[in-house]
Parts: sequence; structure tokens; C-alpha cells
Amino acid sequence: MIKQKQLQKKSKDSSKLVKLKRFIIFVLIFCLLSIIYNFYQGYQEKKIMESKIASLEAEIRVLDKSKKDLKEQIKHIHSEGFIEKVAREELGLVKKGEILYILVEE
Repeated sequence: MIKQKQLQKKSKDSSKLVKLKRFIIFVLIFCLLSIIYNFYQGYQEKKIMESKIASLEAEIRVLDKSKKDLKEQIKHIHSEGFIEKVAREELGLVKKGEILYILVEE
């Protein structure tokens, strides 16, 4: 009878041990899957951010080119040759000593 009780106790202990091992394995698998999922989410966010960075860098290059072109245009507009051309063609101004001839079409 004592042996039978000891056997039952051992079987209960081994049953509890098996359940504990299963629980620990389940928790470890859950933790591992959670870690993998978090790494995957981080990887996806990294890819999205890299794509946005590439897009913004391309936009910066376009805007820099546009800025450079506008600066050149401003430089040209402030040049004496351009100012003189506009004064002659659009405003009808002449230099001192020049005579302005206006042709009339019939």
C-alpha cells in the first residue's frame, strides 16, 4: 500500500512536471514568436522609412536644381544687358544722343 501511494505520488509529480514543462515550452514559444514579430515590424518600418528618405532626397535634388536655376535667372535679370533690353523694347527708352524712330504701318 505504501508502495502504491508512492507510485501514485510519483505519477502525480511526473504529471505535474510534464504539465510544467509544457507550460514553459508554450511560454518560450510565445516569447520567441513575439520577438520575431517585433523584429519583422521593425524591419517593415525601416523599409518604409528608407523609401520615404529616398523619395525626399530625390525631391531635395529637384528643388536644389530649381533653386540654382532661379538664382541664375535672378542674376540674369539684374544684369545691365537685360535691364537695357527691357528699357528699350518695353519702355521705349533711348540712351542720351540716340534718336528713336517709330515706324508706322499703313
